[in-house]
Amino acid sequence: YRRITSTFFTDTMFAQPGAKSTRGNSCCQVFVSDKGFVALYPMKSQTQFQDALHWFCKQVGVPRTLVVDGHQSQTSNQVKRFCDQIGTALRILETKTQWANRAELYIGLLKEAVRKDLRASDCPMVLWDYAIERRAVIHNVIPRPLFQNNGLTPYAATFGESGDISNICSFGFYEWVYYRDHGNFPQNKEQLGRLLGPLRNEGNEMAQAIVTHKATVVPRRTMRKLTTSELNNESEKFQKT
Repeated sequence: YRRITSTFFTDTMFAQPGAKSTRGNSCCQVFVSDKGFVALYPMKSQTQFQDALHWFCKQVGVPRTLVVDGHQSQTSNQVKRFCDQIGTALRILETKTQWANRAELYIGLLKEAVRKDLRASDCPMVLWDYAIERRAVIHNVIPRPLFQNNGLTPYAATFGESGDISNICSFGFYEWVYYRDHGNFPQNKEQLGRLLGPLRNEGNEMAQAIVTHKATVVPRRTMRKLTTSELNNESEKFQKT
């Protein structure tokens, strides 16, 4: 595991009962560092905390200290044993001291950003987990007004290098795009879809989640924006409806 000289705070963010995502997620585990770096992992239930912690340590790194609340999923013997094995100190907050958990603040910021994305794009609520994963990536590559970061982005302050924005700078959330699909012979290879943002562990870093005309989500690396003429073309308008 990569070692990180930061303190991370973690908390669970829940969606409302009727907003279970298309992937079956009803909550997500949010990890926030003292430098403002955010990592989050959608979950089907809070009992998956240990899986989220494993992915966090593998993909981000092992922090110096991990601050958690007193929920049993975050303070179990298995979690304590894992933290001992990887060499991170597990610090458990007192009951009714939510204000001491930095992750609480960032959960509110992420929720508001996702609400704006869903509202502006007219995206169904059941795709909220794609929206919040994309928002976390954007958050990490924008400079934040934190004294300890010296004007750096949370990503640069955490890892000592600039973050790659090539997979988020070209497209908006739930934007209409044409992607290439080779399995529709003799139909056109270019198919109309909606872009949800970058995917983890699917293809390379440029892979994006695309909603197809069948309402399924597929990973694709080859996609393009619609031109002005295509946006106003009657055939494209018919396909969108």
